[in-house]
Amino acid sequence: MTTLSQKNLLKLAKKNEAEGNFSLAIQNCEEALRAGDSQEVILQLCDLYLKDKQEYSAYTLIKEEKDLFSNQAIFDEYSKILRANHFLIEALQVQKLSQGEWIIEVEPISETEQQQVMQQFRQKNQPTKFDYEQLFKLNLEHFTTFAQSLLLDPSLNFAVRLVLCEDLARLQLKTEFTVLVLGQQEKFVPAKINLLEKDPIYREVVSGIGSRYYHRPSQLPAVLGEVNLILGSLYPVLPKYITEPDSFASDLASYIDHHDGRANQDLFVRIDNSLPK
Repeated sequence: MTTLSQKNLLKLAKKNEAEGNFSLAIQNCEEALRAGDSQEVILQLCDLYLKDKQEYSAYTLIKEEKDLFSNQAIFDEYSKILRANHFLIEALQVQKLSQGEWIIEVEPISETEQQQVMQQFRQKNQPTKFDYEQLFKLNLEHFTTFAQSLLLDPSLNFAVRLVLCEDLARLQLKTEFTVLVLGQQEKFVPAKINLLEKDPIYREVVSGIGSRYYHRPSQLPAVLGEVNLILGSLYPVLPKYITEPDSFASDLASYIDHHDGRANQDLFVRIDNSLPK
């Protein structure tokens, strides 16, 4: 729902745009958005970002929408934004997700630019979300080859390894990849794994933890943060390390509370030692 004040700001923004003042137009739309969530405001602001060559700002804004696919206007804008950002990899993920129903034609950046993106990423000690998402501009061959090389890099950031595996899973690739998990090379096929939070073992362990902290709800957010670090460190080969999720959850709760992981003590210590300090 767009309020009267928001509509007035949108009118001002259109007037600014007609006068060629994109900066002021964007400011008025951003002010309208701060006044409350509105699809009309979001679409106009995304459009302004694109016209002002702020493609990534448009991307981050449209990705905040809860459902990019059920609303045609939102999906059309999302498609336009993926094209403007050259995010071919995400477009291919959308195609796989929809089983070919949603096809977004996106061109990757040039070969020279792709080489630069990969080189620049290698030079980042602590890559940001923005740095990582620049890899979506690669073609599929470069993305998968580069992903495989990163997954074998012992210095790779924990969060990057996790999200890389999940992005390969979203592409539903049927080729085998190798990833370092706790310093050991492990094989996995992206098409055969779940995203971490949809993995049955992950869900069982988190459920078990939740039941154990039911009477201590104030502690639960911090505990779940630790649980995600532990399980994320074992992804995408959770079944290798967790054969009984309930007893694992019990050991994990004991480790968090008393530093006594019982049967899994050595594993928890190894994971702690592997995480960035």
